[in-house]
Amino acid sequence: MLRASEQIDNAVQQAVDAADSAIESAKMIMDVPPTPVAPSVAAPMTTTPAPPKVVKKGGNPHKEGVFSPIVIAAGTILGEEQLNKIRGKVIGLHSDLIKSFVNTADSEFGKAVLRQLFNFVDTDKSGYLDKKEVATALNLLGFKWLGEKQVDGIFERADADGDLTISLDEFMIEAPRLLRTNLVKLAKANGGEMGLLV
Repeated sequence: MLRASEQIDNAVQQAVDAADSAIESAKMIMDVPPTPVAPSVAAPMTTTPAPPKVVKKGGNPHKEGVFSPIVIAAGTILGEEQLNKIRGKVIGLHSDLIKSFVNTADSEFGKAVLRQLFNFVDTDKSGYLDKKEVATALNLLGFKWLGEKQVDGIFERADADGDLTISLDEFMIEAPRLLRTNLVKLAKANGGEMGLLV
């Protein structure tokens, strides 16, 4: 079975090969000189405002970002179906990579990272996390979709002994689950904002 990095490399190589093939085809077309056209008399300029863009129901809800031109070009060259297959493969591999990283929480390295994260979040250095510290940390991690109700639920689930604080031991149990779910959501949100899903 291929490792995640090898699978990503294979998917990227497939996209590059398909793009190279399409570029070669386009070069053949571009080698034909344009047909000369007689100059025409310019019509007087009028300015009319462009109609507002209307997103059709069922259209692409993702916004454009820095990578949108590349994605649009890839869709034109590869076709939407092939682009979506490659995009799906890469998204799946990226999600698996995030989950694999979070699964290291049981290793010595993973435990050390979680202890550092706990100490960073424990801003009052009490040795316990209160709800405000947890909410601030989740926001700093970029989990902006978690509202007060979701934070309350996360806090209640993590606070196993019901003392209204989260100890290091409770944090070590809850953090991997929370990170696994929300880092994947964050990656999808960031991909959308950068224009990878357009």
